[in-house]
Amino acid sequence: MGKENYKIEGTVDRALMVDQIRLAARQFAMLYFHFVKTLYETFGAEKAKELVQKTIFEQAVDRSDILREKAIAAGLSTDTKENFRKVSDLPFCGWIPQWGEDHCPYGEIWRGYVEKYPWFREFATFYCDVIDTTTIENFTRRLSHRITQNVIVEGTSCERVYYESDDVKAGRFTYGTKE
Repeated sequence: MGKENYKIEGTVDRALMVDQIRLAARQFAMLYFHFVKTLYETFGAEKAKELVQKTIFEQAVDRSDILREKAIAAGLSTDTKENFRKVSDLPFCGWIPQWGEDHCPYGEIWRGYVEKYPWFREFATFYCDVIDTTTIENFTRRLSHRITQNVIVEGTSCERVYYESDDVKAGRFTYGTKE
């Protein structure tokens, strides 16, 4: 039986849904930490960061290519962050602004790792920098962005600014080149 023939019936309690999304995000956050830790211990900080950047950049391009296709199929322009959000593949129900610094399930987990492994702070924030910047750059092909506050470091929310980028318009992305 394929997905197209599977019917979801009934409703799900919102608290259960949030809990399940955050459990899945916890698994991802742990996987990312252990992936980075293995690279860091095997190759050192500099080479690990290079490999992590390449991996996250490629994931972000793959992901945003799919989102671009989805937007185009829906008749949406791909040059705005608003339309990016309309087709986003993140389960935003798991990100709870009212929870302050714990609103992001990745940040909640990664802060614990940062306490035990201070070197990981750079890699935790690096994930957000690379994935968020690359997805908006590849999706819009005109905008870039910069995170101005990250709950891994400080504050109770993650903040960012978007801006037009001549480099992005020319196909030069902040963290790599789309092949």
